[in-house]
Amino acid sequence: MPDASENAPSGGRRTPARTTRVVAVRYAPGAVAESRRQAHLAEADGPVADVVRWTTACGELIPADVAEVSPGPAGMPCLRCLVGLPAPGRA
Repeated sequence: MPDASENAPSGGRRTPARTTRVVAVRYAPGAVAESRRQAHLAEADGPVADVVRWTTACGELIPADVAEVSPGPAGMPCLRCLVGLPAPGRA
């Protein structure tokens, strides 16, 4: 199986792989009404602590200082975020 070095620019230098992961983000308790605390999907390109504002898959902007972040499913999912997910095996 070919590795990334075969596509590296001359000199054999590798470009670091981008490590993006999807996390569940919702408003922290008390920040908004309980009915608005849906779990949205957002991408994290680096440490969660470095994020200032989360932009979710549905377009919601959640300031990091009032966000609750989870690496997995947590709470009632945002259906608009879920609709944008690729089908299994088609990522």
